[in-house]
Amino acid sequence: MSGVLSALSDFVGWTPQPSDQVSVIILRGTKAWAISTWTGATIRMGVEIMPWTATLSMTTQGANAASTVDLVEGDSCQLLIGSTLVFTGYVQTIVEDIAPGQHSIEVQLASKSIDLVECAAEFSTFQMNSTNALAIARAVSAFAGIQVISVDGAGDTDIQAFSAILTETAYEMIERVTRLAAVLFYDRPDGNICMSRVGSRRASSGFVLGGNIERMQRVRSMAGRFSSVQALNIGAITLFELPQEGKAVQQIRANTAPFDAQAFDRGVTRTRNMLIPVEIGDNNAEIARQRVQWEVNRRYGRAYPISVTCDSWRDDAGNLWLPNTLAPVSCLGGAQPADLLIGELVLRQAIGEGTHADVALMDPAAYAVEPIINPLMQSAFFQALASGQGQQG
Repeated sequence: MSGVLSALSDFVGWTPQPSDQVSVIILRGTKAWAISTWTGATIRMGVEIMPWTATLSMTTQGANAASTVDLVEGDSCQLLIGSTLVFTGYVQTIVEDIAPGQHSIEVQLASKSIDLVECAAEFSTFQMNSTNALAIARAVSAFAGIQVISVDGAGDTDIQAFSAILTETAYEMIERVTRLAAVLFYDRPDGNICMSRVGSRRASSGFVLGGNIERMQRVRSMAGRFSSVQALNIGAITLFELPQEGKAVQQIRANTAPFDAQAFDRGVTRTRNMLIPVEIGDNNAEIARQRVQWEVNRRYGRAYPISVTCDSWRDDAGNLWLPNTLAPVSCLGGAQPADLLIGELVLRQAIGEGTHADVALMDPAAYAVEPIINPLMQSAFFQALASGQGQQG
């Protein structure tokens, strides 16, 4: 029958609905084989989650039945849903539970990036000059056989100098360098990682209450929000001289006004001010102006998260829901759909329970990367160098 359907598909262009069967392809040496007899699956992915992970379970009758499953901890593997590759990684842990007449096995998988998270970074020099974020990330990922892919040029940011720390992991180095480049980094299905801006893809459909949403949780919060975020010049005079009597407010204004670096959250009606420093090396307070707006936007975005349980793992085009994907969310009450970013999702499947996706969504601004200054640019050497160049000009 499958041959007939395949021929029909080729002839008229008809294709069946994508399968949601979870399978694992084990790669051992030159051999490869698939295991698809799982009775339960939980797959966890996210923009801020590394590595992506999966827990698969199988229960069979007979104390020796599951022992025929050929799995060894440390095996290379690929996790698929139907014919769609979800992630590439390793068998991390195997847990067997044996009782008279029954044998259960639980397998925990992790994407290849687990080696970046857990292992010390390998690099040829502590000081990297005249490079970019992408090149640094590629250099420290090479030992794990992981490539770093740029999405739409993300990460191609010049970095004059970057200093490695001997004890840090590859993940920690990449995290630091992506902050300098103001980009996200996360797993790809093929076992590599990517650098990307926020919201690099868009789903063909979204989440609709009364449609594919089985359950929704909305949060509205004032926690951690401020009515005003302002940058402040902090120098020796500010720190060590007492304010003149009755003029503390004027002196604060004198230290903030020149930078014009202030942002407001109009939803906060109480007076709740936040001050941040204009850091050394921040010429013309450019980074400070970006950061005050980032503080307001990120805190606002994280104050209104939405969590949904969806009855499908795929959008209307048959594509799996994936992190860093923009998707419209429609609630009851006639409100316009809001474009939110999939930040984290858990795909669940079990016999008797069907297939469900637990999806966490927020405003894209909630995932924006904090604008920062390269710490090396704040050193006395670079400050003196910059000062000398300024005088020469």
